[in-house]
Amino acid sequence: MQQDVLQKRLDSLEWTSYRLAQEVDRLRGSNKGAGNYTSTVNKVLANPNKCQIRTLEEVVQAMGGEIFIRWSKTEVVTVSYEDVKVSS
Repeated sequence: MQQDVLQKRLDSLEWTSYRLAQEVDRLRGSNKGAGNYTSTVNKVLANPNKCQIRTLEEVVQAMGGEIFIRWSKTEVVTVSYEDVKVSS
């Protein structure tokens, strides 16, 4: 994930990283306070490719987003094939 994607979203929400940390705290339900998450949030914003996927997902969710995985190639594999007679 590119760093600018997260930063642009943060800017569009007109949030600071502290405000984002508050939202992460709310999502986690820990009520530890935003101060406990500001460093984590800043690390994710600075380099999302070097953080845990769970942490990245929480930051994205806190900003109202979702993470999707799209497989570029899929292959249909038939494990077994069985004829079934259907009567009406």
